[in-house]
Amino acid sequence: MRPYDTIRFSGAKKTYEALDAEACVDAGLIGPSGENIVTMQGDAHGFLAGPSVQLFNCVYLLGTDNYDGLKRIHSVATNTINIFSPFTAETTATGDTFRTAYTSKYPFEFLGFEIHLNAVSATSENLVVARDSVLGSTFDTKIFSQDMNAIQDIVYMIPKGEPVLCDANDVIDLAWANTNSKTWIVKFYVRSRTV
Repeated sequence: MRPYDTIRFSGAKKTYEALDAEACVDAGLIGPSGENIVTMQGDAHGFLAGPSVQLFNCVYLLGTDNYDGLKRIHSVATNTINIFSPFTAETTATGDTFRTAYTSKYPFEFLGFEIHLNAVSATSENLVVARDSVLGSTFDTKIFSQDMNAIQDIVYMIPKGEPVLCDANDVIDLAWANTNSKTWIVKFYVRSRTV
């Protein structure tokens, strides 16, 4: 069996949030691979940092001028997220977002995902996983949808041999409002593919 990658995300509010219209800040720290640590503003965003370098958490940025894509989280505070990234001065806009999403500049396969909540959700609202096509919204695909009322765990693997084949720069996006503010961890399973 070909190897795959596990991409981890976690939070305690919804799985997406708007950034504030604030300047990105070079935090003055350098990560283990020599990258800057950049502070981004997002009021009460709810994303969490990982417990270790081996089990790090990610966030996907969308709409920025210089930071779009999957970023590893260094640390968080109530209204900020520190990410590992080269620093470029930018003021983000309120239409820019933090997301629970994955993309690659190369073609890839989406194999499935898991979500675990710290307690059963008690609100009827859908969790949706979709592929946002690089070709435009006409080609977007809903992969999975589940009403989260009375749900604590989901493990969804694409049937063996039939992963979702994604083009370079397609985005796999998981969206859930989480109005109960349950703490959650999401794992995406992906691997590169040849075309």
